[in-house]
Amino acid sequence: MIKTIIVDDEPKARDGLSLLLNQQKEIEIIAECENGISAIRDIDALKPDLVFLDIQMPKVNGFEVLNSIHYKIPYVVFVTAYDEYAVKAFEINAQDYLLKPFTDERFQSVLDLAIHNLQADNNQSELIEKVVTSYLSNQQKDEDMEQLISPVKGWNKITIKNRGRIVFVDYSDITWIEGYDYCVKVHALTKTHVVRVTLKELERKLDAHRFLRINKSALVNMEYVHEIQTDGKSDLLVIMKDQTGIKVSRSYKSKLEKYI
Repeated sequence: MIKTIIVDDEPKARDGLSLLLNQQKEIEIIAECENGISAIRDIDALKPDLVFLDIQMPKVNGFEVLNSIHYKIPYVVFVTAYDEYAVKAFEINAQDYLLKPFTDERFQSVLDLAIHNLQADNNQSELIEKVVTSYLSNQQKDEDMEQLISPVKGWNKITIKNRGRIVFVDYSDITWIEGYDYCVKVHALTKTHVVRVTLKELERKLDAHRFLRINKSALVNMEYVHEIQTDGKSDLLVIMKDQTGIKVSRSYKSKLEKYI
């Protein structure tokens, strides 16, 4: 049986793929994921053979999922509705994909090729990694799911380990940090890192370095705050120097007001 995971933020799309895949005797669906964060977790934990992966998803897209897993990249069928660059990349690299909306015949031809390559043990990992790298470079992003290493006392850097390399990120280069369920996105000046650590842990490390929690999912470096806007009532919006807007929640408003 070919262990398969479906990843798509649209319930109808997941249901459609599930219906088609359940008709295949070679396929065993082991998980359905509604976003990129759960996809990273389930791919690492369940180690699928085959993944049907949506590209356009909020927060963490399909390319960021593949660039963030620790488990080896499985055989992937990319699913897209309108990403023209991605389609061109797949065509150049002979990597199959499903363009929404697709017919049952198109789906079957893609699945038949996937089953053939998997049964023949054709390793697609290197090819897919090239596609992912190409896409992220085109988007001027380079995000990895990485591991935070405990720093030496007094060391004003976040030390990150990923795939045989260690990256040092100066606290002063971090603009803000975005928290998810079990990982964070560290937005630095030249690169964004997706790290397996909680926002609360990083908040403790960065408390003395002009970082301020302004809502349950955001920790900002006050050095990179351009302005604070108000709607004339009680809501505040922090505008970073790159024009990113981050809402201040009411429970953290007094902390920000005390800081400024």
